[in-house]
Parts: sequence; structure tokens; C-alpha cells
Amino acid sequence: MMNRKEEFRLSYVPLDDERHDHRQSRQRPLSTAEQVLLQSNTKGFWGSSWTFEIIGSIISIAFLAAIIVVLFKYNGKPMPDWPYGITLNALVSVLSTIMKASMAFVLTECLAQLKWSWFHSGNKLSDLALLDAASRGVAGAFFVLFRFLPRHLVTFGCLVLVMAAATDPFVQQVMAVKERSIHAPGQASIQVCNSSLYTDYGEGSSPGLNKVLLGTLGAVYSGIFQTQTPNSNSIMMECPTGNCTFPSYQSLGFCSKCANITDSLTTSSPSSNSMMGQTTYKLPNGFEFTSSLNMPYLINSTALRPLVKLDTKGMATIVNFTAIAGLGYGGSISATECALYFCVNTYEASVREGKFIETTTGRDSYPDTCYSNGTRYEKPYKKGSNCTFAVNAFSKLAMANSLQPLLKGKASLFVSNRPDYSSDTIQALYGTQGNFTDINSVFKSLASSLTVNARSKVCAAPVNGTAWTDQSYVHVQWEWLILPGGLVALSLVFMIITIIHTRNQYIWKSSPLALLFSDLQVDAASTLKPDPTLKGMETTSRNMQVWLETTADGVRLKAVQD
Repeated sequence: MMNRKEEFRLSYVPLDDERHDHRQSRQRPLSTAEQVLLQSNTKGFWGSSWTFEIIGSIISIAFLAAIIVVLFKYNGKPMPDWPYGITLNALVSVLSTIMKASMAFVLTECLAQLKWSWFHSGNKLSDLALLDAASRGVAGAFFVLFRFLPRHLVTFGCLVLVMAAATDPFVQQVMAVKERSIHAPGQASIQVCNSSLYTDYGEGSSPGLNKVLLGTLGAVYSGIFQTQTPNSNSIMMECPTGNCTFPSYQSLGFCSKCANITDSLTTSSPSSNSMMGQTTYKLPNGFEFTSSLNMPYLINSTALRPLVKLDTKGMATIVNFTAIAGLGYGGSISATECALYFCVNTYEASVREGKFIETTTGRDSYPDTCYSNGTRYEKPYKKGSNCTFAVNAFSKLAMANSLQPLLKGKASLFVSNRPDYSSDTIQALYGTQGNFTDINSVFKSLASSLTVNARSKVCAAPVNGTAWTDQSYVHVQWEWLILPGGLVALSLVFMIITIIHTRNQYIWKSSPLALLFSDLQVDAASTLKPDPTLKGMETTSRNMQVWLETTADGVRLKAVQD
């Protein structure tokens, strides 16, 4: 004999009165017309109230709007500093949680009502547990998606409920915290030697023998003996935040130029009768250098001869320098000339994370472009533009008088490995080999040191800049709100469709009383007739005591009326 699998189907049938034949009601479910007629004698579906679900939808919409308003208010603004350590993230998270909870409440209650609607016409009894699980959370709704076809309204509600689980990550992703630079309180400044008259000299022993002041002389020695670079002037900068910018600016300073003139040397061969083997090297300006094989000279320098190759026309030249040097004991001979002069330097500067960087973008005796108080001027300069840099004549003379003795001297190597220099400054100029590279580096250092001294001490004037500080601010990425906003809208649509779809049915939603009252044995003197509405069943249930008992026919619920 073939085993036939029994299939149980459940129908949604309103409760009848006690005079109705119980067995007969199980033989045929009431028709739709009969159910509508029966329900027309009871309260309408609003009587069982969708009020809480409507309020839930309003709450979810209101809190979504609150999230949008809060984010709109603080978008592009600094992170708020609220008391008790409350943050903007925490506030948005609370609003999102309430929005999602309200939305989930609406969805689950609608799914619970559709559970009864599903059995309005006969369906499998196994669907009852599945639909009940769908109305209780995301996990149950997820499993229902694999059971019911997309055409069913239940599938639509389950899909919205499952997608609602992703609301929190999307809302959190809406708000990002970024960094930006803003103007900070406090004045940024850097010192320059402006267009005021450059005056730096002291009285000498007699007229025409003026020399620079001791502070400037210290800058001279510092430039010769210590390597100074353009970025050695960070002491002239003030930046309260460690991040500052400055407009292009100009400053009177010192510049140097050097040239390798070794190819301009002429030599005289040593005399055949000379035991010393002397050789004389001479330049076109008449400066010469004599050395011998057994008593070599290392360097001979002067600051009193005209230049051979360098063109200093139009320059405010302070001193000309010429040097001829050799490596000693038959080593190679080189010649170098340099000029030190006043110039106007154009700068661009900034401070990044406390590191000062100043770049020289122009170096001219008479620049074609002038920067004054953040304004750029082109020749011919307007009156009052402060684009003319003047130097006191005595200051130029004093600088020349102070430098010439230091740059004039000799060095010899009469004893092997024991050079003899006429002064320490000549030793510094000679460096390692006394060639163009060594001497050029000393003059660059000298010019930088004197420029720093001029800007910081002689004619110091500030150029104002802008101080910056990093600020955290809120950046809203509105596209991440599309999903949460769409889900709120879909939950509202789902509720409206559910209300319309079940308008001619009893509204029992998630209450289990409807199922219990469908076949509950009551021990009472008279037959119990509960009102089939949810409110009526709740009223009746308050007057009943129920317990689970095991009988020969199986397990059942037994009720006793109070």
C-alpha cells in the first residue's frame, strides 16, 4: 500500500457563537462574503487600532529628519564641544537607533497581521510558524525570503526588515571627520631689511677709516668661520602655531659672485741658475704668486685689485677679492676672484610643522619687480611704493674697511705638513685646496651671515604672514543616507498597503490570543462567547485562568473562567 503524506491546511475563520455546531464549522470555512458580513456587525478595523504603528512611522520619519537637520547644521563646521563628553557621533547613533527601532516595530506588526491574512484562504499549517518567526526579527524574516515568492506582500516586508539591519553602518558612514587649516589667532611675522636707509658704521681712528659695529663684525667672523646657509635665519621668524605662510617679500642683503680665473694665469719659468726653482704666476690685473719647489707658498690673496672676469657694472660692490693658491710641493695652481655687494633678495617662505623654509626666488641689485606690504609693483614704481633700497655711503665704506684686512694675506708650507697662515681668516678661505670651490663656499656663507645680521639687527622690519592651525570638521557624505531614507519610506508604504489589504479583517497582529481562542476548552457553567476583536479577546482573557494539561487525547490548554 502506498503511504500518502497527509497535508494540513489552516483557514482564517472568525469565531461564531456557542449555538453554532463546532463540528460543522470545521467542515467548511466561512466564505469571504460571510466573513465580511460578520465583521460588519463588529467594530471597524480602526477600532483595533493601527495607531501605534502610525505613530511608529511618524517617529521613524521624525528621527530621520532629525538626523538630516543635525548633520546639515554641523556640515563643514568644527566638531561641537558638548558637556559630559557627548559627541556628535553619539547623538547621531542615538537618533539612528530610535529611527531603526520604530521602523522595525512597524514592519514586524504589519508582518504579524499578514500572518493572519495569509490564512484568510487555506494554506499549509507549517506556514504559521514561519510567518510568526518573520514577525519577530531579522533572522526569521531572512528565512522567509527563501520560502515565499517575490509576488507576496510578506516577501516585500521581510526584505525591508532585513535591509533595515544595515541602517546603523550607513548612518555612521554619512559623517566623516576631516582636517583643514584655518586662520589661527596670533601674528606670524618675519624680519626683513626694508627700504629704510641702511646705516651700520662706527667712527674710525681717522676720517675715511670707519668700520662696522662689533655686532656686524661678529657676523663677518661667523660667516667666514662657520658655514651659514639661507635657512640659518629661522631666528628671524615668529610663528605661534608652527604652520605659517607669508606673501612674497623682498629684503636688502648681501650677495657674492665668484669666478674661476685659473686660465688667466701666466707663468714665468724658473731661472736655470736658481737653486730654489721659483715660479711666478701672474694675473692680468698685476696680482702674482711666487712659489718654489722646496719652499712652496699655499695662497696669496688681496682685496685691492680690479676683477679680471666678473662684470660688476651696476652693482653696489663692497669689496673685490683675488686669490692664487697652490697645493704645495709641485701641486696644481688655481686662481679665484670674488665680489661682495649689496643686493635686493626676493623670498618665498613658509613654516610647516615648525620647520622654517625660505627660498630665494630673485637676487638683483635693481630688481624689476618689487614686493611691498604684500603688493607687487612693476617698474616704473609708483610713488610711495617703498621699492627703493638705500645704503648709507659710510656704511658701505665701513664694511669695505672691515673686510679688506681680513681677506688679504698669505700662507706658506716651509715645513712639511705644518702650514703657516698669516691669519685665521686666510686659513678659513684656503680651506682644503684653496681652489674655486673652497673660496666660493666661504663667500656664500659670508653673504648669508651678513644678510641675516642686516635683517635682524641693522634695519629689522616685520613682514606679516598668516598663522594656520589644523581643525577637525564635520564632512557629511549625503549619498550614504539614501538607504536609510529609502527604508523609512518603504516601511511607510508597506504599512499603508498592509492596512488597505487587511481592511476587512480582524486586526490581531502579533497577539497570540486569536490562535488560543480558536480551540480553547473552558470549564464554566455557561458557554463562553468572546468578542472576536483583539480588544474583546484581551478583555475576556483577563477573566480566565489557563494551564497546560496532558490527557489521553494529548496535550491541551484548559481554561477556567473566574
